[in-house]
Amino acid sequence: MNDILDLKKAIEKGNHARGLVYIKDKPEMRSGKRNDYMNGFFHLKEKDYPFKVWESDVYDIILEYGTGIYVVETVGSEFRGAYLTVTDIDLYPGTTVTQDDFLVGIPRYKLEQMLADVAAELMQRGTTEKCWNLVDYTLRHEALEDRFMVEGAAIKHHDNIVGGLANHTIKMLRILSALLVNNPPLVESADLLTYSIFMHDIGKVFEYRDLSTSEYWYANHRVRGIEFLSHLKDEILVRYDEEFYRQVQSVIAGHHGLYGDHPTTVAATIVHYIDVLESQTTELISQQQAAPGDRLRHPDFGFLQMIPLAEESDDPAITITEEENANHHA
Repeated sequence: MNDILDLKKAIEKGNHARGLVYIKDKPEMRSGKRNDYMNGFFHLKEKDYPFKVWESDVYDIILEYGTGIYVVETVGSEFRGAYLTVTDIDLYPGTTVTQDDFLVGIPRYKLEQMLADVAAELMQRGTTEKCWNLVDYTLRHEALEDRFMVEGAAIKHHDNIVGGLANHTIKMLRILSALLVNNPPLVESADLLTYSIFMHDIGKVFEYRDLSTSEYWYANHRVRGIEFLSHLKDEILVRYDEEFYRQVQSVIAGHHGLYGDHPTTVAATIVHYIDVLESQTTELISQQQAAPGDRLRHPDFGFLQMIPLAEESDDPAITITEEENANHHA
């Protein structure tokens, strides 16, 4: 009988393990000093665990079948960070375990409650009802196919879960709420910043599809977001003005900071800082939860000593079950 591999234990140096894994994204082939090798990630419950395959007869199987569920044998390894060496692999022949068993998500009703809570908080901080009406109009637009609440914010990194895009947005709105308290002059632009946070990653609804890349993934979410915003222009001009519309455009284009088009407005810069703080903190926590030992390797800062974290049961991201949804809607 094959069980899902406990990747956190398997990745510990020297551990030999066997079980089911899920490859969600196509691994990369790289050139080594002697031979080519494969570099990729096993995905399990929001976390990505790196693996390497050194033998061609092993990685050829992955090259042939692509993403999906596999039966693997691994050895926990370490070189510039922990990873799994795959020594044997075969395509999972069964149907009992599906990709949904490897994924995690936040139920829609919970996201809606979280959004209602932060909306009430921001209304006290200066965001107007006019802004929330525009948000509601936007999220109901037919082009989104009602997917804002179910798509992920990423494929490999922070909030790569069902509902991750909405969760990332809500966490950014909470940070904005604190900034409005700490910086009263920003209240004059509370509507602009609130709406811009909703719109900054809206293009991911088109860039991704069910936590994988969409057909036209190469037109990135900033391009697709500005394209979607153009469908809302007339409505925005009725409710606000062209300055508001162009400011939101600038946020979508420039919210990646140095990685992409640089910010050209204060709004774009503020949203960029909020985005980086939220996403990188979430990513660090995820990396710590997945790492063995008491330190993790950061790509910019090297090894970092870990900090105490609450038990994972306290995490708002929980697996969605049919029974839970049925109970909620009963």
